[in-house]
Amino acid sequence: MRKLTLLPLLAVPPAVSAAPRTLMELDPFAYILIELGLIIAAVVAGHLLARRLQLPVILGELLVGMVIGNFLYWSELSPLFFLIMHLGDASLLFREVWISGASVVDAAGRIFSPEELAPGGVGARLIDILVGDEGPGFLLMGSALWHFSNLGILFLWFRVALGMRIEELLGAGMRALAVAAAGVVAALGLGLVVLDWLLPEADFSTRLLLASGLAPTSASIALPLLEGFKAHHGSLVALATGAILVADVLAVLLVSTAVTLVQGGQGLAGAWGQVFGVVAYVGVVLYLCRLAPGWELLWLAEMEQYQALLLLPLGLAFLLAWIADMLSLSSLIGIFGAALLLNALDLEKRCGGKVSTRDLMQPLTQVFAPVFFVLLGMQINLIDFFSLQVLAMGVLLAAAAIGAKLTGAWLVARGTEGWLLGWSLVPRGEMALVVAATAKSLGVMSDDVYAAFMLMVIATMLAGSALLRRVAGETPQEPVVEYSSD
Repeated sequence: MRKLTLLPLLAVPPAVSAAPRTLMELDPFAYILIELGLIIAAVVAGHLLARRLQLPVILGELLVGMVIGNFLYWSELSPLFFLIMHLGDASLLFREVWISGASVVDAAGRIFSPEELAPGGVGARLIDILVGDEGPGFLLMGSALWHFSNLGILFLWFRVALGMRIEELLGAGMRALAVAAAGVVAALGLGLVVLDWLLPEADFSTRLLLASGLAPTSASIALPLLEGFKAHHGSLVALATGAILVADVLAVLLVSTAVTLVQGGQGLAGAWGQVFGVVAYVGVVLYLCRLAPGWELLWLAEMEQYQALLLLPLGLAFLLAWIADMLSLSSLIGIFGAALLLNALDLEKRCGGKVSTRDLMQPLTQVFAPVFFVLLGMQINLIDFFSLQVLAMGVLLAAAAIGAKLTGAWLVARGTEGWLLGWSLVPRGEMALVVAATAKSLGVMSDDVYAAFMLMVIATMLAGSALLRRVAGETPQEPVVEYSSD
């Protein structure tokens, strides 16, 4: 088997150690350190690329991950990069080993097809990598990537959900609600139609999950762009901001429900019980949100600020995610419920209002989220983009994603205002990428569908940003800050 070519990076130089250390003598954590170091270096490169080309930061991280991942994969420097490229398949294997306690070989026999287990197949390659002489090291690095990816999904979902407050949702107005609902319904409907044609063999829950990835708008991309248009389009920017908020809330519920259905594996006929479970769970959370403002929580005064605003929210989020999983629901719906409850508790106000949970979450999300995006980019095989089938799927998904949002916008506005509102809703980002990562880890998204889906995400990021500027007829400027004379 090919030797681990990362070993020289981890070994002690001869000047320091009289005898070179063998593979099994290395500190196991050293594998994870070099892995993280390489990925964070890619994150920095992605930030620099995005700044230089004036791209969304997420897109820069995806592109750098894609380029570096393919270079390392096709150069065959180490089996580690095969493991990263096929992290979705490896995640299924790790999950099966974790749940069943079976050996890697037995677990692979349960989840991979005979073709995949044939010599040269993905399953056979993963077995060779994980049970060979250097298998323990690769198993450790692969499982670390699996855990980082899952934590990245949870932290990213929690950050998005913390930005959703019930009072802001109710105050968004009927026009914003109409735009958001129309865009989400159109995206879901068009997505299901396209996916039914492209993936006739997939079950309904899988198509629903993938279609739900077309529904959300990336607030982190759209809102900063809209800030530059406030001077000339103030009322429209307010409408677009409200529509983005409402659309993201609807999308969170939709995606969480779809993930629950896929995990249940019961198809359309047996889905009603799981849908009822999601509705009941959200209903209980909303009821608790009504009661939460009246809870005194006097013990908060005895806690330090970071404990009350960071550790307590994280603990609650993980606890509710676990409870949701125990109820056969998606952990994402548990995270969403925790965020709603925390917003209802208004811990920031109770603790003096100087800093928010989202502020304290920033260091965590600024580490886990970029690592997550780079890893997603490293799993895109550029060879797939030379397939006419993949390109056609990507174009159709992008057309459905863009057309749905423009349709929703034109229901309430026409002309330049309709176009400006529509293009502001087009960029997809964090939530769409969470859908892609989740679908791949659940084994319901093949490599070619993954490449097509990522092509849709990239296309909407670029089209939304560029055409929003063009329609507005101006380059967004930094918001003007007026300082008082006090």
